[in-house]
Formats: sequence, C-alpha cells, structure tokens
Amino acid sequence: MEKISIDLHGMRYGESKIAIENHIIDCVNSNYSHVRIVHGHGTGTLRNLTKEIFDKSKFIGEFYLEHNFIATIGKINY
Repeated sequence: MEKISIDLHGMRYGESKIAIENHIIDCVNSNYSHVRIVHGHGTGTLRNLTKEIFDKSKFIGEFYLEHNFIATIGKINY
C-alpha cells in the first residue's frame, strides 16, 4: 500500500516532477481522498512545481499549503 505523503527533500527539479506525478497516480489507484507533497521552505521552486502540477492535474481538485508551508495537500477528484 502506498503512503499519502511523499518527501521531495534531496530531489532535483526533474526528479521531483516525476515523483509528484507518479505519487498522484499511486494515491488515485489506492483510492485515497488526498495527496500530500512535502517540499520544504527553500527557495519555493518545489512548492511552485507542486502547485503547477496540481493546477494541471485532472485528478486534483482543490489544494492548499499546510499551516507551516512545508507541504501542499491536494484533494483527489473521483
């Protein structure tokens, strides 16, 4: 069984893009209601990448930053 959350710390941009896209599919296939991407604070590059992928995904409806801004949570549409 897959986890609802993945951590992108230590990943480069291209690797993160693939990991996020694959994780969304894994969560959909596991019938989860949400997906959580831990991107950290940093420069905001991975946070922006996550937002971009969530915006374009047919599987993600609404999404929001966690209160500490280190992760983004997306609601899966079925």
